[in-house]
Amino acid sequence: MLSTIRNRTGSIVVKGLLVLLIISFGAWGVNDMLGYNVSGGSAVAQVGSVEIPAQDLYDDVQREVARLRPLFGNRFTIEQARQMGIVDAVLSRQINSAVTRVAAADLGVAIGDGLVRQSIMAQPSFNGLAGNFDAGRFRELLQANGLTEAAFVANVRGDLEMGQFVGSLESGIAAPKVMVDAIYQYRREKRVVETVLVTDESVKGLAAPSDAELTTFHKDNAKQFTAPEYRRLTFVSLNADELAKEISVSEEQLLESYDARAGEFTTPETRKVRQMLLPDQAKATDAAKQLAEGRDFALVAKEVAGQQSAGLELGEVTRPDLLPELANAVFELKKPGVTKAVKSSLGWHIFEVSVITSGGSKKFEAVKEMLKRDVAREKAVDSLFDLSNRFEDQLGGGASLEEAATVLNLKIGHIDSIDRNGNGADEKSVTGRPQGNQFLESAFATEEGSESALTENGEAGYYVVRVNGVTAPVLRPLASIRQRVVTALTAKRSADGAKLAAEKIVTRLNANVGLATVATENTLSVETSDPVTRDKRSGSAGLNQELIGQIFDLQIGKAAMARVDKGYRIAVLKLITPADPATDKDGSKEIASSLTESMRGDLGAQLTGALRQRLGVSVDRRVIDTLFTTNR
Repeated sequence: MLSTIRNRTGSIVVKGLLVLLIISFGAWGVNDMLGYNVSGGSAVAQVGSVEIPAQDLYDDVQREVARLRPLFGNRFTIEQARQMGIVDAVLSRQINSAVTRVAAADLGVAIGDGLVRQSIMAQPSFNGLAGNFDAGRFRELLQANGLTEAAFVANVRGDLEMGQFVGSLESGIAAPKVMVDAIYQYRREKRVVETVLVTDESVKGLAAPSDAELTTFHKDNAKQFTAPEYRRLTFVSLNADELAKEISVSEEQLLESYDARAGEFTTPETRKVRQMLLPDQAKATDAAKQLAEGRDFALVAKEVAGQQSAGLELGEVTRPDLLPELANAVFELKKPGVTKAVKSSLGWHIFEVSVITSGGSKKFEAVKEMLKRDVAREKAVDSLFDLSNRFEDQLGGGASLEEAATVLNLKIGHIDSIDRNGNGADEKSVTGRPQGNQFLESAFATEEGSESALTENGEAGYYVVRVNGVTAPVLRPLASIRQRVVTALTAKRSADGAKLAAEKIVTRLNANVGLATVATENTLSVETSDPVTRDKRSGSAGLNQELIGQIFDLQIGKAAMARVDKGYRIAVLKLITPADPATDKDGSKEIASSLTESMRGDLGAQLTGALRQRLGVSVDRRVIDTLFTTNR
């Protein structure tokens, strides 16, 4: 059912359902209820004598699915991930990691605890506000990503081992200078062209198409003029927003909601802060003395604490963002200024407060209307849960859509014709229907004469749709769309005429007739492009990628053409500027780095492939199928 409803309902019925669910979880196990079987003692693959546990693959896939959900939606499942090849990709990554680690171990590569600890503590994502490693944040991030501390440490150790092993092989790889220069010269060569545009609308004197021509064009382009499949529908939609309009809310309920959401309507005081962190009291005293004399905070921090300006910024902070003893010093200042030196477990701190933004609370009257809407909607969601169950019971008991709607006083909707895009026979969007693609998908997945299941529509709605009739796609009669066919045929003739005119101009230009002469004869405006490269790093004058590709095959003074929006653009090559890698060290370095990285990646792939063959890799598809098989 709807997650919103589940979260907000408090009825006896729902509590009873929750009890049954809890019993089910206890009786059958959490993994079975979720639909997947995790057999921790099984191995999905074996590399030499090393096994890859099923649980490791399952956990890694779960994390990948969680990472991809913001892209594919919250309903993105492991089953969908498997169909997209994500499970196999994760397994391949684990196998590659395993073969590299085994090979590294065979060569005696070992990483000590100190290096692992140093690597973890150096990761910026684990730093607290003071800029140092924060154990609490470390554990929070691991928990958020479904990792145990032991598993994370093992992963880091393995990555370091792999890095040392593979890095030793890659360290001598660098793209040869001759290759870098050749690719630089190819990619960064610049060309300038002069262009003219022959537009479709410039083609004049076209005769009106005859009936015979329209008939032929209509037939030859049947797909363009065919009406899509239409469906005639009856539906019932349950929507919390619509129910909310009919629900009254008392003043007492509004005040209760206001009190419960007090934190939402309260803005805490914030202060823009910079922090100087000093190792001992002597340096803190010295820094405080210099600041009292009016010296610049950043300059003192650099000279006394050895901190650069970027490391001083804490940004906008609230009182809870800081340790209590530090927060008191920062928030006791009555106006912007510098605090006294304060000691904490991290050292001695001096803060500079540059901006103070007062907090405040919104009064009840200011948010009353918003509360009224929200409370009404919450009550509507609760009502919708009960209403949807009663509606489903009516349908399950054999009532027709109309009978069930009548019993529960629900509105019945009718649509005479609608296509897959939500447009009617008049080709305009059909209004008054449940919004979203889900409704259309259901309408076109349901057989004629049948009803869909009660289906969720967003976070607070349901619908049931019945397909009363289906009109198959059919070529619209010429008489009914005559003007459309006339317009389409005329547009094609104009485009054909523009193409013919452009081809004649290109022929003359390539016969060494000057562009200025041709432009004057045809009343065309000449534009000069900016220097353009093959990847269109710069350019203008309406150049598209098709035309740019032709430009780099031209000789000076020669012309090419390509279709652009509503016409044909003709380009004459005016200037070639060769690319000199010696004058662009940064550009050459960028290409060299890219080529080197690519070469190292190729070597890594070849190494992994060779290690797979030498060590031997076996994959147990039976275990994988069991691991990711949905229980139905």
